[in-house]
Amino acid sequence: MNSQGPTGVIFGECLVDDFGDSQRLGGAPFNVAQHLQGLGTTALFISQVGDDVRGRCIQAHMQQWQMPLNGLSVSTHLPTGRVEVCADPVLGHQFHILPHQAYDAIPLPETLPEPIAWLYHGSLALREQGESLQNWSILAALSPWRFMDINLRSPWWQPESLGTWMTGASVLKCNEDELDSLLETYALPTGPDLQDKMQVFTERFSLGALLLTCGAEGAAYWDRKNFYRVAATFVAALKNTVGAGDAFAAAWLWNYWRGASPENCLLRGGELAAAICSLPGATPDTRGFYDPFRRRWTQAES
Repeated sequence: MNSQGPTGVIFGECLVDDFGDSQRLGGAPFNVAQHLQGLGTTALFISQVGDDVRGRCIQAHMQQWQMPLNGLSVSTHLPTGRVEVCADPVLGHQFHILPHQAYDAIPLPETLPEPIAWLYHGSLALREQGESLQNWSILAALSPWRFMDINLRSPWWQPESLGTWMTGASVLKCNEDELDSLLETYALPTGPDLQDKMQVFTERFSLGALLLTCGAEGAAYWDRKNFYRVAATFVAALKNTVGAGDAFAAAWLWNYWRGASPENCLLRGGELAAAICSLPGATPDTRGFYDPFRRRWTQAES
C-alpha cells in the first residue's frame, strides 16, 4: 500500500447547507472527500452541481483544496443541492432537503480508477429512480470493498430500497438512534444489549461489519467476530454537531487503510469528530487544521 492508501471512489451529494444567516458547503460524501484530502489522501469524488453560483463555489473550493475535478459534472437543468438547516433547542439541527437536485442525476466520469479499491457512498443521492441510482449500481459492482454511510432523512428513504442498498456492504455506518429505528422498521427482535443489536442487524443484511456512532457515548464496531467500544473524545468548545459523523467516517477510513487497530480507528474517528464540533461548520477552512492529526496518527503507527 502506498502512502496515500488504496485508490478509492466517493459517490454522492455535494450541496450547500443554508443556515439562514450563513451558508456552508456540505453533503456527507463531499465532506468525507475533503477530510481525506486534508489528511493527505486523494479519492475520486463523483458528484454533480448545477450551472449556478453555488455550483461554481463548490468547484472553486475543490480547486483550492486540490481535489480532483474530473469526477464532478455540471448540470444545465438541475440546481446545485441545497439544504435548509434550522436549529431546534430540543431536537437539535433539523434539515429541510429539497427534491430534484443536481446530485439526483450524477453521471459517471469518462474514466474511472483501475482498479477501484473501495467505494464510499451514502443513501441520500440514491433517493430517486434515475441516473444516480443506476450509476451507483455500476460502481458498487466494480468495487470489492464498500462503505455505506446511511443518513435517514424523512421522507427520503424507503425500507425496501434501503435494505437493498445496505445488503452486502463491507462496512455500514450509522448512529445509535438510526440503528434502533432500523431494528424497529425491519422488525428485528433484540435485547437491550448494544452488541446484540449490532450482531442481529449485521447478520440480517449480510454486512461485513457495523460501525456505530453513539454521540456523547462514543462509538462501537462489530466485525462479526469481535465487539469494540470506545468513549467519546471531550469537546472543549461545542459549537454545532453538523458534519461530526462525516469527520468520524473520514478519520476511520484513513486509519483503517493504514492498518490501525479497530480501537484506534474508533478513537481517532472520535478525535476528528470532536474537533469538527468546535468549528462553526462541517469542515475547516484550511488544510493546516489536519496537520496535528496526521502527524500524531502516522507516528503512532510507525
